[in-house]
Amino acid sequence: MGRYLIAGAAGYVGSRLAEHLLAQGHHVRGLVRDPDVEVVQRLAAQGMAVWQGDVTRPESLVGVANSIESVFNLTARLVLENGSVRRVFVEGNRNLIAACSRARTVRSYIFTSNVAPYGDRGDEVLTEDSAVAPCYPLGHVMVEAEQAIMELVRAHRFPAIILRVGTIYGAGRDFVDSVLSGTATIIGDGRNFLAHIHIDDLIYILDRIPLEGQPGAIYNVVDDEPARARDFYGEVRRRLGMVPPRTFSKATALFSGIDPSVVGMASASTYLSNERIKQELGLRLRYASFYEWLDERLGEAVAVGHEVASSR
Repeated sequence: MGRYLIAGAAGYVGSRLAEHLLAQGHHVRGLVRDPDVEVVQRLAAQGMAVWQGDVTRPESLVGVANSIESVFNLTARLVLENGSVRRVFVEGNRNLIAACSRARTVRSYIFTSNVAPYGDRGDEVLTEDSAVAPCYPLGHVMVEAEQAIMELVRAHRFPAIILRVGTIYGAGRDFVDSVLSGTATIIGDGRNFLAHIHIDDLIYILDRIPLEGQPGAIYNVVDDEPARARDFYGEVRRRLGMVPPRTFSKATALFSGIDPSVVGMASASTYLSNERIKQELGLRLRYASFYEWLDERLGEAVAVGHEVASSR
């Protein structure tokens, strides 16, 4: 059985990954800031070893990676917490990698980045070899974080892998609920492509990537079928019997006080290819398209090619 460290084990992805690995009989150490929260207590009862610490405080990481074989850095901060974003993603990776290097047992280090480094690229099909072009604050921070990691890969052959993960959805992050509650908003004209991945598929990929991914590689972790924002939210609303979604200009969103990175992420167009990870891992996603999940969630198969391919 493997020995895993999950930084961010109390989070949405981290807690589900920990539960998955524990169920397989692996040793899991969870790095968390607050060991008393309910999710950490539940995972501890299932066998997770809890390590209280913070990637932004290197003194709290001494020994955290000892005897560990694979490390997942799934830490995150809300975009609105701009003061801590760089510390978590840039300095946090450096601190955690330093702890891993001291341990001398780590064979793989997985960092979950996002699609922000690509910026706003219209209808361009983006692969991992496409140039980064960040256009909002979070994107610039993520590029800096990725570059810091890759510098250590090149200089010290550190076995890091970067995953550029699309917007995660599924249980606990249900787009239908956000539409019903009125919190789902289209910023811009709605023609921008959105990249998504279902939580079940993401956990499946995270389970396999430490042993099957290539050290030093970057992978796009998204489904097979990007959808334009207007088609995506419009289809949810249609199945719910609601009128088509309203749109708000980026200027209006910014004027209302929405964080620039939130506006950027919601309005940027990222049509990502997932061919690299599918070919190298031989992947077949459970939810190759958001519409497959929507069929399960709300019923009624989508007709005429989902309207997505025809709108490109």
